[in-house]
Amino acid sequence: MLRPSRRLTAAAGFAVILAMAAPALASAQAAAPMRGAAHNGGLSATVHRGTLQAGSSIQAGHAFPSASSTVIGSTGFVDDDEVGYFWSVARGDSVAERFKGPATITRAVFRLDVPTNALASGATVDWTASINGKDIGSFQVVSGQVGGFTERYKFEAIKGRRYAVKIRVTNEVASGDGSITLRYAGTGPHSVALRK
Repeated sequence: MLRPSRRLTAAAGFAVILAMAAPALASAQAAAPMRGAAHNGGLSATVHRGTLQAGSSIQAGHAFPSASSTVIGSTGFVDDDEVGYFWSVARGDSVAERFKGPATITRAVFRLDVPTNALASGATVDWTASINGKDIGSFQVVSGQVGGFTERYKFEAIKGRRYAVKIRVTNEVASGDGSITLRYAGTGPHSVALRK
């Protein structure tokens, strides 16, 4: 089980919402020590760092997750590199961000990294990727899976010049069966490319 040394706290069933717009606040974390397990402790956080980004050339790819992502997880931004801890569809665990792009897209490539995986043997965290509210594909992180991986999706044309990209957890990991994190900074893959 994960036991982070610092974490946001809230009463069970309530979410903590932080809006961090200034760069100086982007590295701020709650200093309250965690007592108990990081998994299924009844605590949750919705964390917004910076503002939703309306990037430039979507074809080149963008950091995702990033410091500008909206993250829902038990902690949100865990440290300077990781977001999580993810295990709960009921809480709405997810990562979302907005980007500018071409008038139409038909492909998406996600390059993601799992730095921390505390899933018990046989446990999984299932994910669905969506763009502008349309599901485009799914993937799964299994126990023992750490490091980078790539997910490629081809789909019917989605029109827009602004794209809401989201990955969300679609299962509930049993209590005590662990959780995972995803990379949002540092060395390792964390990007999305949306293409015509």
